[in-house]
Amino acid sequence: MSEAIRLMSLPNSNQLVDWQGRTGRVYALKRTSLTDMNMAGNQLCLLSQHSDSGEDALWVGTGDNLIHDEQSRRAFLKAVHVAQEAYVLELADDEMPPLTMIWDLEAAHRNPERHAA
Repeated sequence: MSEAIRLMSLPNSNQLVDWQGRTGRVYALKRTSLTDMNMAGNQLCLLSQHSDSGEDALWVGTGDNLIHDEQSRRAFLKAVHVAQEAYVLELADDEMPPLTMIWDLEAAHRNPERHAA
């Protein structure tokens, strides 16, 4: 597994919030501080930016994606400079997220009126 990757940006609180993927599936993601965010191999990370209707995903992936996938790394470097929020989805040890989950969350939207239970 990859070593943790440190990111820098704005502080946030740790709370679960609902993100709706392009398929309509809802994911409960944990809000995390961009400044304290560590991307470990057992986390799926989402960087977002505020929009008029809530928040929109800018980048979704894992630390391993940054190391092994040049396209994902380029997209991350572009997104991290404008991201306003960060979220993580904890996975079981050594579990990789299905590519369909990453694809679904890449077009995800969060409505601030919908929060995870």
